[in-house]
Amino acid sequence: MVNIAIYFHMVNAMKVSIFNRLEATRDIKVAELSHWLEERIVDIRTIADDNNVRVLGSYGSWTEDDRQRAAIVTEARELLKRYLQHYDDFYEIFIVSPDTKRIVVSTVKEREGQRPAHDFHFEGALKSRKLFIEDIHYSTTLDKACMAFSIPVFSRKDSSVVTGVLVARFNLEASLYRHLSDRTGLGDTGETFIVSKDGNALNELRWQKDAPLRLNISDWVASEATRGGTGIMETPDYRGEVVLAAYTYIPRTRWGFVAKQDLKEVYAPINRLREWMIAIFIATLIGVMLVAFRVSKSFSNPIRSLHKGSEIIGQGDLDYKVGTDAEDEIGQLSRTFDQMIENLKTATASWEDLNREINERRHLEKMLLELREHEQRRIGHDLHDNLGQQLTAISFMVQGLENELRKKMVPEAEDAARITHLVEMSKSQVRTLSTGLSPILEKGEYSLMTAMVELVSNSERLFGIPCDLRCSKFVMLYDESALMPLYRIAQEAITNSARHSRPKHIEVRLSRENNIITMTIKDDGRGFVMTNHLNSMGLEIMKFRATIINASLDIRSEIDKGTIVTCIFIDKRESEISNIKAGIGEAST
Repeated sequence: MVNIAIYFHMVNAMKVSIFNRLEATRDIKVAELSHWLEERIVDIRTIADDNNVRVLGSYGSWTEDDRQRAAIVTEARELLKRYLQHYDDFYEIFIVSPDTKRIVVSTVKEREGQRPAHDFHFEGALKSRKLFIEDIHYSTTLDKACMAFSIPVFSRKDSSVVTGVLVARFNLEASLYRHLSDRTGLGDTGETFIVSKDGNALNELRWQKDAPLRLNISDWVASEATRGGTGIMETPDYRGEVVLAAYTYIPRTRWGFVAKQDLKEVYAPINRLREWMIAIFIATLIGVMLVAFRVSKSFSNPIRSLHKGSEIIGQGDLDYKVGTDAEDEIGQLSRTFDQMIENLKTATASWEDLNREINERRHLEKMLLELREHEQRRIGHDLHDNLGQQLTAISFMVQGLENELRKKMVPEAEDAARITHLVEMSKSQVRTLSTGLSPILEKGEYSLMTAMVELVSNSERLFGIPCDLRCSKFVMLYDESALMPLYRIAQEAITNSARHSRPKHIEVRLSRENNIITMTIKDDGRGFVMTNHLNSMGLEIMKFRATIINASLDIRSEIDKGTIVTCIFIDKRESEISNIKAGIGEAST
């Protein structure tokens, strides 16, 4: 749980860092563009305010054809060329007559006397009588995307009179596009671009040739940027590739600005961290299961050895030793067992002594069975309380990761969903195992019918074999001390059937006639030869449990026809049991 909490903290910190970095890159690029615009505005205003440019209007109409006009135009052209040489960002600088709407002087002499290809070169400045910034447009003279600033030139004699419109056309490749093509901080897949209010790309793109004014970018981010929005989000780009895009609005030119980077590159460090966490989780889960298995074996193996030793001694070999050096309860019990056998060897052969020895043996066997039951319950509780709770915590954590990834539209959300499914399957398996090891059959809370219903349900879920309970009427069990032995006999019969007989169906039947309760477990499996399994541990334990409650047990099996286990128990009401005990006490007296 600690590892998962650290993972979520690291993921959140990495995402914040990624978002901040992309937003910082966006803000730096926008600041560079704004600085470039301001510098160009200062340049064109400086040219328009130059005295040599403003004095041109004092020589009368631009249409006069005389030597004086030719000298003025030549001087103005050289002046504009000097500015062009000074500022590498310009293609051409020219002045348009407000009267004839023709170019009267230009750094490209051949264009003098011609009308500009687009009236918006001068109309915006004439109408507003101030600086006018054209949007990026296609230039027929240059055969490429172009941008121009225009500003009115006021007469030196009368500052209210416009004597011309100064127009500066920009070399976008050498200026604006150079800033946009700088991909510092955007990795191997990132880029920045600007879009017009109509969604048209205005600069060259990394993944699309000839994009300016030809590619329409209509995604949500571009549209939101041109509407004045600012933010950052995950979204498909013009290629259909999911990217992380930081966007904003540039009010001076009414452009939308976007800085983006492919999501798979952006989240690559997070994905690597996720893969490591999944590997750690799987390794931890396997480790927990292995530890649980080893703990189970550490208890079941000594008990199995004690049981085997009791069988050998029961066959008459009183020299057989089962004692160990272990300091736990099982070790102490094994040494006590050996001591009891030593006592048996020296005991008298009288009937009273013999009966006492038999009773001691039964008492010891009952202690072994109770110890086994106790350890099974403890292991079941450990599985439920420790491993079950850890798996529940892991499930919540992974579900949180899945929800977070789905919010971010990350495709790896499906991996998190599969992990959640695996954890839930593990929880179900642990729950079934813990219920089988430690059924909650407390006195007064569970009837025999309820216990059998829960047993067949858990068995069907555990083994994946259809298992049902058949009972024509409710079967009441008065002697509650017999509940657990009957439950364990049925559980052992079902387990043996599922593991060894490969049945297609298992059926448990309960019936009661007067005081006689009959419990039958029947399967349609492959059966077995009884003589080969007479001394098997599972059958012996079933028989012993039946003996403890004075029940009879009958096991019959035929090859390819299945197995039938029948247990018959004579049930007594509490009053009858008390009378029997009282009678025994009076007889003893």
